[in-house]
Amino acid sequence: MGSHPIRDGKGHRAYRRQQAALKRRTKVEKLPCGYGSRSGWGCGEQIDPDLPSTHRRSFTADHDEAIANGGKLVGQVLVPMHRDCNARKSNHAPVEIWEAS
Repeated sequence: MGSHPIRDGKGHRAYRRQQAALKRRTKVEKLPCGYGSRSGWGCGEQIDPDLPSTHRRSFTADHDEAIANGGKLVGQVLVPMHRDCNARKSNHAPVEIWEAS
């Protein structure tokens, strides 16, 4: 058995179905980009799901826990994001900045 990237392995089809469902939901409900939404900062702009996948502001589905950090391909909540926001986030967890009192 050869090595396959995780995105092409077990659960790949289930992930693609979940991603497609989120893209349809993003289009119908006009969901905003989820980059930084957990901490109250970030993009939050509307995503145009009809842009070509190579466009920097196109739709992508981000995993709650990055696959590189031990997250699973399927069974996670997917969050809609712009391609460039997702790249900026990379495999980092959302960061919250607290001011000292």
